[in-house]
Amino acid sequence: MESKPPRYDEYLKMYMEMMSFAKEELKRREKSPVHIPKEKIDREFMGQNWVLLVDPRIGFNSRIIRFWINGFPPGEENNQWKTMGHRHTVEAVIHVLKGHGYSIIDGVRYDWEPGDFICVPVFAWHRHVNLSDEDMVYVASTTGPLSMGIGVAIYEDERYPEYWVFAQKDTAEKKSLIPGAVEIPDMQRGIPKGIDPAHYEGSTAAKLYFEQLRFAEEEEQARRKGKVLVKGKDLKFERTPMGWVAPVVDPKLGFHVKVMSTLVAHMEPGKRSGAHRHLYEEVNHVLSGEGYSIIEDKRYNWEKGDTLSIPVFSWHQHFNTSREPARFLVHTGRPAMENIGLMNTQQGEVAD
Repeated sequence: MESKPPRYDEYLKMYMEMMSFAKEELKRREKSPVHIPKEKIDREFMGQNWVLLVDPRIGFNSRIIRFWINGFPPGEENNQWKTMGHRHTVEAVIHVLKGHGYSIIDGVRYDWEPGDFICVPVFAWHRHVNLSDEDMVYVASTTGPLSMGIGVAIYEDERYPEYWVFAQKDTAEKKSLIPGAVEIPDMQRGIPKGIDPAHYEGSTAAKLYFEQLRFAEEEEQARRKGKVLVKGKDLKFERTPMGWVAPVVDPKLGFHVKVMSTLVAHMEPGKRSGAHRHLYEEVNHVLSGEGYSIIEDKRYNWEKGDTLSIPVFSWHQHFNTSREPARFLVHTGRPAMENIGLMNTQQGEVAD
């Protein structure tokens, strides 16, 4: 009898794990929490300044989006950050719910009030100052799970210099939006001094490699050119098959984001949204109104302050049963799926 090759069973097991992944993923999506009620959020928010709402570390099958609520007491003297704040290799969008003040982002001041949005450039130092007489409260979404999952997450905070990876090296490193970008001296457009691209003229391989060398510097410039602040009063709602929608943060609107997009959805009293499903994550936070959603044939009642985590490729539709307009803050991983060629959205019933 012919013997099995070495490690045959081990490799077969790994191959079958790949074969079964999709069906196992469907089970994980079914088990993932969907509805986070306001009562639970308020209860956990009492006595602390932030609460995670959607995160893989607390049982959600989210691979891209982290979503939480945060608060700051009034006065700069009470701020947790005094000088630089913190920075991270993740995209971040903040929506102000209460309070007014300003943020210093990459050395630039941005004044905000309730209803405003802040899109923080990747690896830009940022801190927030609450100028009101009450606590500032905001909800934030980042792409932390993705960066952590692929092993490139870097978080540097002025309060914890012992965990700095790059900021401790020199002033130039603190100002850069690219980790490690200034460690190699005498660079010109990403190319070390002494290397002449003209020497490799006509080489397709060299052309591709020089583009790779230049990428980080050009990426840093693009981050600094991207839009940061969106005033809530400037939102423009337009009709779509899914209902009235105001795009907020999107790579097609001048924001330098590659992974996450943000919009606000609006439903008049007694109206319903369209129904659709898509191959990307979505997190909804109810800004106003009361009603219910049908997600994969299950009903979830919601009110202002609730959060919904929509499983990937799940049919979903929203219904406003209140006497006031309902609005959802919507964060999605659509840009990420577009960039890797896996974007797929399918429309069902059209909105009222």
